[in-house]
Amino acid sequence: MKDNYLKTELYNLMRSDTHIFEFIQSGSLDGIWYWDLENIENEWMSPKFWETLGYNPEEKKHLSSEWQGLIFEDDLKRAVDNFDRHRANPDCPYDQIVRYKHKNGSIVWIRCRGLAIRDQNGKAIRMLGAHSDITDLKMTELELSRLTNEYAIVFNGTQEAMFLIKVLENGNFQYIRNNLTHQIKTGITLDQIWNKSPHELLGKELGDIVIRNYEKCVISKERINYEELLNFPSGEYLWSTTLTPIIEGDLVTHIVGSASDITERKKLELELETFANYDKLTGLPNRRLFFERLDQMVLESERDRHQFVLLYLDLDGFKDINDNYGHAVGDEVLITVGNRLLQCIRKSDTVARMGGDEFTIIIRNNENEEIISEIVNKIHLALQEVITIGDLACKVNASIGAAIYPINGKDGETLLRNADSTMYDVKRNIKGGFKFSKKHL
Repeated sequence: MKDNYLKTELYNLMRSDTHIFEFIQSGSLDGIWYWDLENIENEWMSPKFWETLGYNPEEKKHLSSEWQGLIFEDDLKRAVDNFDRHRANPDCPYDQIVRYKHKNGSIVWIRCRGLAIRDQNGKAIRMLGAHSDITDLKMTELELSRLTNEYAIVFNGTQEAMFLIKVLENGNFQYIRNNLTHQIKTGITLDQIWNKSPHELLGKELGDIVIRNYEKCVISKERINYEELLNFPSGEYLWSTTLTPIIEGDLVTHIVGSASDITERKKLELELETFANYDKLTGLPNRRLFFERLDQMVLESERDRHQFVLLYLDLDGFKDINDNYGHAVGDEVLITVGNRLLQCIRKSDTVARMGGDEFTIIIRNNENEEIISEIVNKIHLALQEVITIGDLACKVNASIGAAIYPINGKDGETLLRNADSTMYDVKRNIKGGFKFSKKHL
C-alpha cells in the first residue's frame, strides 16, 4: 500500500525540523528513551520521564542505573527478562507495565514499550522506547477491582437469595448471575442460570409466572414486592421477592431480584392462626373465630336483608362419660360430635366449639322454622348414634336452643344470649329437645 502523502510530509518535517519531534515526544508520551546496547550503562532519558517521577531532569544522569534504582525489584526482573527475549527475537515484543517509586514515595505506574535497532547482521545495537504514565488508569482499575470484590462479598455473603436479570431489547429477559444463597436455596448453579431465559431455566408454566412479575417491574419502573410459590430442583418453597429496576436513560436495562424463603415463617403463621382461631381438640372454630363470623353474618344479613339462625347446643350425658371413663374418652366423644355436626350442615354454615361440651351453629340465609326443625332433627339423630371408643359404647344427645336474626336480636351478643337462655330452658325441662327463642325485639 502506498504511503499517504501526509505521512510522508510529516516524516520529512521531523527530519528537517527538530521542533516537530520535540512536540510529538512531549505532547503524546510521558518520556522516551534511547539505549546504547553496546555500552549498556549509557541510556538517554527524555526530561519528561524524570518530571513524571517528580525529579528535576538536570539532577539526573543519562545512565541506566538511574532508573533501575527507582523501579520495583520484581518489575525490573520482568523487564530484563522481556528485554533479553526481544533482543534475541524481534518477534517477542518488549511491552510491560512496571511500577516506579515517585520522589514523594507514591507509586507511578508506567507502560514501557521498546524496539531494538539492529545492524545488518540482525544484532541489537540500540533500543528505542517510550513511557506512558498510566497511574490514573491503574488506580481506577484497582478501585474498580476493590469495589467488585466488595460487591462480590456482599452479593454472595448476604442471606438473601439474589439474582440479576438483563432486559433485552425485544422485551425478553436473560439471567446474568445468582449469588451463593440463591444457588443453595434453589439448587440452581451459576453455570445453569447464566444467559438463560426464564423459560429455558424454569420451563413454560413457571417461566410465564415469573415473566409476568418481571414485566410489571419494567412497566412501572418501580420496585415491586410479592409472594410466590416456586418449585425448584431443591424443592417447593414460598418466596417473598423484591424486584428493583436499574434504569439507564429512560429504559430499564436490568432487574435486581432478592428473595427470602418464607416457607417456614408462613407455616408458623398458619399454626399460630390455627391456634388462635380453632379449637385444638376438635379442629372446629373456637369462640374467637365464632364471634368474628357471627358479627360478619350480622353485617351481611343487614345489608342483604336476609335472616339467619343461631343454634346453641349443650350435650346431654357427657358429664357421666367424663366421670365414668375419664377425660381421654370424653375427648374422643367431643371429636366425634364435632365431626357429626359438620356432616349435618352446609359448607357455608359454621360449627364452633364454645368450650366444654357446648357448641354453636350458624345457619346462613334461612328463616323457615320448619326447615330449621328438620336440620335440628338431623342433628339429634346423628348425635344419638352410639359412639364406640375401644370396648366402650357411649351415648349422648343435645339440648338445643335457636335464635333468628333479626327477630330474636339485631346484634351477635343479643342473639347468642337468647339462643343460650333458650337452650338452658330446654335442658331444664326436656333434655334432648329443641326450642326457638320467644324473645322478640
